[in-house]
Amino acid sequence: MTVCLFIFLMHIHEAGAASRIKVTVEGVEGDVEKNVLSFLGMEQQKGSEGLSDYFIHELHEKAPDEIRSALQPFGYYNPQIKSSLELVEGTWHATYKINKGDPVVVREIDFRITGAGSDDRIFKKVIEESHLERGDIFRHEAYEDWKQRLQQAALANGYLDASLASHQIHVYPDEYAADIVVHFDTGPRYRFGEVIFQQDTYFGHKFLQRFVPFSKGGPYSTASVFQLRSALRDSGYFSEVGVQALHDKAEGLEIPFEVTLVQARRNKYSFGIGYGTDTGIRASAGWEDRYVNRRGHKMNAELRLSGIEDSVTSRFIIPLKKPATDHFDLMAGWNRQHNITADSETLLAGVSLSRAWGSWTRTVYLNYRHENFKVADQSGKTSLLLPGITLTRVAADNRIYTTRGSSITLDIKGADTSFVSDVSLIQATALGKLIYAAGWSGRFIFRGKAGTTHVSEFERLPSSLRFFAGGDQSVRGYAYNTLGPVNDEGDVIGGRHILVGSVEYEQKIIEKWGAAIFYDTGNAFNDVSQSLKHGTGVGVRWLSPVGMVRLDFAHALEKPATSWRIHLSIGPDL
Repeated sequence: MTVCLFIFLMHIHEAGAASRIKVTVEGVEGDVEKNVLSFLGMEQQKGSEGLSDYFIHELHEKAPDEIRSALQPFGYYNPQIKSSLELVEGTWHATYKINKGDPVVVREIDFRITGAGSDDRIFKKVIEESHLERGDIFRHEAYEDWKQRLQQAALANGYLDASLASHQIHVYPDEYAADIVVHFDTGPRYRFGEVIFQQDTYFGHKFLQRFVPFSKGGPYSTASVFQLRSALRDSGYFSEVGVQALHDKAEGLEIPFEVTLVQARRNKYSFGIGYGTDTGIRASAGWEDRYVNRRGHKMNAELRLSGIEDSVTSRFIIPLKKPATDHFDLMAGWNRQHNITADSETLLAGVSLSRAWGSWTRTVYLNYRHENFKVADQSGKTSLLLPGITLTRVAADNRIYTTRGSSITLDIKGADTSFVSDVSLIQATALGKLIYAAGWSGRFIFRGKAGTTHVSEFERLPSSLRFFAGGDQSVRGYAYNTLGPVNDEGDVIGGRHILVGSVEYEQKIIEKWGAAIFYDTGNAFNDVSQSLKHGTGVGVRWLSPVGMVRLDFAHALEKPATSWRIHLSIGPDL
């Protein structure tokens, strides 16, 4: 008898283990379908071993209630569900046909804000941007998001004691209606107290206070705290930065902050090596003294070598009232260019003043440059005193690999023969780049450059201030700086104006590898009668730790069909 019972139980176990389940849900799709499947015990258990027929029937009986629970967060409280379970050739087929019915809609909203922030615009903005209004389908997700955003807005803006005094949902399924009650008490608004610096550096308290973006007694905000931490960390003076609110030492509503700083090494050295089809092998070496004196002055020097350009530049940096963004610089340098189009040697000296201007950086400068140059059959020595202004703006989610961002640089400068210059000129340039995500792991990349020069004697204009086109960052398919006006012998001499544009689509294929297709157009010219040149091609992309590696195969459309050129460039997107 025992042996027979054992054989019978083993038969049941084996039959259960061999059973398979197929679940079909009809009548819902998208997020609703995903939620239904996540609630269904039948779906969650179908891969388990050893399921008995009895347990499968039990899961099937629970399914309608599970489906109803899964539909409620989306506002459907009165669904009609038809379910069936059949065993076909050893596989259980569980089918659930769902008619969601009419949704429950928001009938009344009892929303109240009390406390010091009852009239604060930040909370009114949360209400305006909420996705929950009278007549809307009642969705639990929107309701929870509303509450969460209220609490986040309170914490971010100094209402540290804010609380939901009352939050209730009254659902009336038979009336297809839901009434919402949210009473939010902001409590008092806290303010910034004293900032105490704990440091092992030799900077004075007065200098460090210039990094603080808020004043004592000002409204507390987490954005200002992050700004303080970022400004200190990005300054380069410190290897460690800690910012802590001292809530236990608050005086009334004023919260003091303790900032802990660890001094970085005084001297910083940097080295780099790379390759590009425009530049050939390139290398750089840099040095920076981060502690010239207790007032935060810095000094740096950089050497750059490549197949087309060599330079040495030194800079002395004096931080101003807002050292995170504002500084006065003194600069001196030497530059030598030696490419297939031009040769030049330039001595540089100048001063500049950089300040934050909203989301832009504004730099006003005065540079002196003496340049010996040779372009085709033109050569000369030119000295220029160039006052100018540059506006730059970079906004990106990630500057190494950007899925949404842009950069803009605008520059205008000039010189006059009546003031230490050998030639009179005015030159304006604009450069821009726009990147945004598209489709599945794709990106559109647009870039452009436009420039114009008004000059009295073009022959005396140094080669470094003339416009040329062609190359990795210009019109691909053409060699570096080989596009522009030519002399009688057909040699490129550069132009007064430039216009270049590019559109590229890049698609990620696997992990950090992708492919691209692009179209470039542009030229340097002296008058509008000169035609634009065009290049197109395909590329391979690899996202390396230092930025995107771009290998392009470009065809110059104005050249014979066999004219293809390889372009290689490495670096961040913006």
